[in-house]
Amino acid sequence: MGFFSKTCAKSHLPVCSSYKQRPFFSEVVALLPDGSILEGEYDGYGRVNEHQLVDDWEKVKFVLKAVYAGEKYKDLGKSYDEKAQGWFMDDEFLDICEIKGSFASHKEYQLFFDKFAKW
Repeated sequence: MGFFSKTCAKSHLPVCSSYKQRPFFSEVVALLPDGSILEGEYDGYGRVNEHQLVDDWEKVKFVLKAVYAGEKYKDLGKSYDEKAQGWFMDDEFLDICEIKGSFASHKEYQLFFDKFAKW
């Protein structure tokens, strides 16, 4: 199946696999349309704390735990597919993202990614 990921529905920052060893980007809150909420590490293979999200992949909304403030599913925009699959971007890019913080939109994130991710 391989690695895959999404962007944060609130900050538009990338959600990374826990194997990347960047907790800021892998500690998430996953919100599902039925109101279910999962918290924990995203593993890069569609699981948060061993809970498989593949069946809900198109609808799940990830929010980085560091920016989550109790929003409900309906309050958030979309979590877009992450271009580097939550793994294959340069670590310096993640350093820059962590310093910069939230993006105004997914489009702004994409432009930033294209300029700095070295992917």
